[in-house]
Amino acid sequence: MSDSEDVSKFDSASSFTYLQKIVQKAGPAASASYTLLASVLILTLLGWYIDRSIDTSPIGLLIGLGFGLLTGFYHLARVIWSGEK
Repeated sequence: MSDSEDVSKFDSASSFTYLQKIVQKAGPAASASYTLLASVLILTLLGWYIDRSIDTSPIGLLIGLGFGLLTGFYHLARVIWSGEK
């Protein structure tokens, strides 16, 4: 019978407020991770396409991967060092 009393004390408004605060704090980290993933994928595929177009086997792919990693980690470091958490 005490379980039903505990359920009735649940405050959904405060739970949603707490969830909103967590999502707002996670925003910059989520943005940086999506930027890292997208830059690596897009620039690697661009390098692969250049390799296929002008037949320079792994050079374009490696350059695209390198630029993608540099771009993504630069944005990640900028978010971390800016003090946003």
